[in-house]
Parts: sequence; C-alpha cells; structure tokens
Amino acid sequence: MLNPNVNIWTGYTTCKHNFTKRLEQFREISPEIRRWIDGISLKKWSLAHDDQGRRYGHMTTNLSEAVNKILKGARNLPITALVKCTYGRLVEYFVQRLGQANAELAVGQRYCTKLMDAMRNNQEEATSHFVRRYDYEATRFEVEEAFNPVTQRGGHTWTVLLNERKCECGAFQAYRYPCSHAIAACAYVRIDSLTYVDAAYSNAYIKEAYSGQWYPLGNDDNIRPTNGPHIVPDQSMLRGKGRPKSTRIRNEMDWTESQRTHCGHCRVEGHNRTNCPQLASNIIDGLNH
Repeated sequence: MLNPNVNIWTGYTTCKHNFTKRLEQFREISPEIRRWIDGISLKKWSLAHDDQGRRYGHMTTNLSEAVNKILKGARNLPITALVKCTYGRLVEYFVQRLGQANAELAVGQRYCTKLMDAMRNNQEEATSHFVRRYDYEATRFEVEEAFNPVTQRGGHTWTVLLNERKCECGAFQAYRYPCSHAIAACAYVRIDSLTYVDAAYSNAYIKEAYSGQWYPLGNDDNIRPTNGPHIVPDQSMLRGKGRPKSTRIRNEMDWTESQRTHCGHCRVEGHNRTNCPQLASNIIDGLNH
C-alpha cells in the first residue's frame, strides 16, 4: 500500500523548482510509485501548482482532519443525535469566531491574530535579507537570504514582483500574504507590507463570513411532519451487539512515521528486540567469553 505521507513535504513545497526536484526523487523510488503519482493532477495535491492561490496554503488533508477532530465525540451517536451535535458545534464555532473578530476590530486590529503572528515571523526573517531594487517604480526586486552555518539553511536568492504579488519562493502566491522576501522588499522602499495581504485575512471579511443567523431547534414535538416518503431502516445495516465504534476506520491517509517498527535494543527500524541481530550477536559473544 502506498503511503501519501511519504510525499507530504513535497506537496507542501511552494517553490516550483524545489517541488520538481523532490518529485523526481520520489518518483525514482519504484515504478509503482511513479505510476501512482503520475496519475494524480499536480493541482490537486501540491501548493507549488496552486497558481491562483485558491487553497490559501490549506491542503485537503488539513481540512478533513480539522472536521474529524471537531466531530470526534459524535461519531458513535445515532443519526438524529449526530445531526444535532453537528448543528450545535457549528453554532458554537460561528459565535466564537464572530466574537473574536468583533473584539479585534474594536481595538483597531485590521487583520486576524493568526495572520499577524505569521507576518511577525516573516518580518523577523526579513531583517537578515539583502535587497536589490531593479526599477524606479519599486516593483521588481532581488532578495538574498543570509546563510546560517548552524542550520545550513538560507543563502538563496529570489525574485520578488510586488505589483504582481509574486515571489520566486512561491509562498507569497500560495498563502496570499507577503513572505519574508516580499516584506524585505517592502521595507527597502518603505512600503507597508500589510497592503499586500489578501482581504480574506481581514477581520471585516471574517466578520461577514460568520455573521450568518442561527436559531434554536426547539422541542422535537413541535416539528411539523413532512409529506415526503416514509423511510424504513435497512435491517442488514443494524449495528451488532457491544459498544459502538467511536473512532473512524483508519486507511492509508492515517499512516504516520511512529507506526514503523523500531527495535528496543538498537533502535533500528525493521525489526524488534525479539529478533534483533545485534542483541543476538552480543549474547553469543558473551557466552564465548
């Protein structure tokens, strides 16, 4: 069975050059993997090929896992109770998000807290970048990262096009807010980098998104009967005896690194302490001595 998580960081890569290099390394693992990955459109799983930034940096697995976490306690409920629980959770989230947006707007915070935290992190990185300006209109820049000898990271040079809201690293387009390179370019010409943040991150936008009206469901006895077809339960789908299953069925998307077998003696993958060749060798050497 192929494990998509093996290729997860390739999907999160925003730079097309780095993505192509990692994808080729992944395809070389085996012919089976090559056929599998070539059969999936790049736009469906890679941030580097989300050309219009419609994902805002979110991957499909992120969204499904978020919904799964929210509804975890409702999995083993009957249908009616499950619907009511889902409705209640939605009301709770809408009230919380709207309240948070209103509170931040009241103190003059234009953008949501998560966006401001991300921008602060990018600003810290931007302080070590070296910027070259390539036109009078302040639209084209070359940004060079400082090389970190400890982490062995950085040292790359990227092209930033402010008027097109693009950076060669791809993060500007994928997340729809300035990366550290774009922020460094803005600082070089004294432009507020927040002007290049997408409107979807503004608290005014979030307020509109969560302003929908919700109403209590009330007493079940007051619900008007419908004129639709009478639904009869499928007897073959009746749940058997015993405690209902509260966790969802795991599949290949649930594969994690921690599920690999590690030996308790030598810590090497692929075997356990019972059949560890190193432990057996040590025992034999001890007997010989």
